[in-house]
Amino acid sequence: MIRSLSFDNILNKKYEYIPFSKDFMDAFGKRQKSGAWIIYGKSGQGKTSFTFQLAREFDRIGYKVLFISLEMGVESDFRDSLLGFMNSSRSGMLFWDEVPTFDEFDEFLGKQRSPDVVIIDSLQSLEGEMDVTAKQLVELRKKYRKKIFVYISHVEGKEVQGTVAYRVKRDCFSRIEVNGFCARYMSRGVPGPKGFYVVWKEGYERCWLRNSDEPFNSNSNEQEN
Repeated sequence: MIRSLSFDNILNKKYEYIPFSKDFMDAFGKRQKSGAWIIYGKSGQGKTSFTFQLAREFDRIGYKVLFISLEMGVESDFRDSLLGFMNSSRSGMLFWDEVPTFDEFDEFLGKQRSPDVVIIDSLQSLEGEMDVTAKQLVELRKKYRKKIFVYISHVEGKEVQGTVAYRVKRDCFSRIEVNGFCARYMSRGVPGPKGFYVVWKEGYERCWLRNSDEPFNSNSNEQEN
């Protein structure tokens, strides 16, 4: 049954926000501890590195993080990349390199002490291995309103690759485009005062700061609808 809300209901509603450190707050602003994120961009631009840094930030905060690595698995390349960003003695992250059925995944998320944050690399691999639809993923987001879902997506041209990824992206309130080792906030809502996060300083400077036209600044953040 549809529930009607009054103006006062909305005005007095309490929200829980992610207590980001300064760098993340400057880039992405106040983000709720709920909903879905999508991180997208071309290969070799810093997408995976940014995802590891975001996972480390969630881990630092104290959130229980599940990283589903369908693209790289948990082979040596993944381990080496992970160790570049995570302190193994402190991290409480969990890792999967395969996925169960959708119903089993749903059941797992409903268990006590299940993860606060679920990171999936990538949407395209998830669609292939779980045979999942965008509608099912949106339903998961609505069902588990206190969890954060982070999807990584390939791109085709300037848009995410595939119908499922496109529809999931439309449902995500936090959309992050990674290009030239810069993670740029491209979504609805108000970003942080900076509007972007530098993934790798040396690579970022090589891509952008040596050019006469520096495209990423607090005044050039064009948001998507």
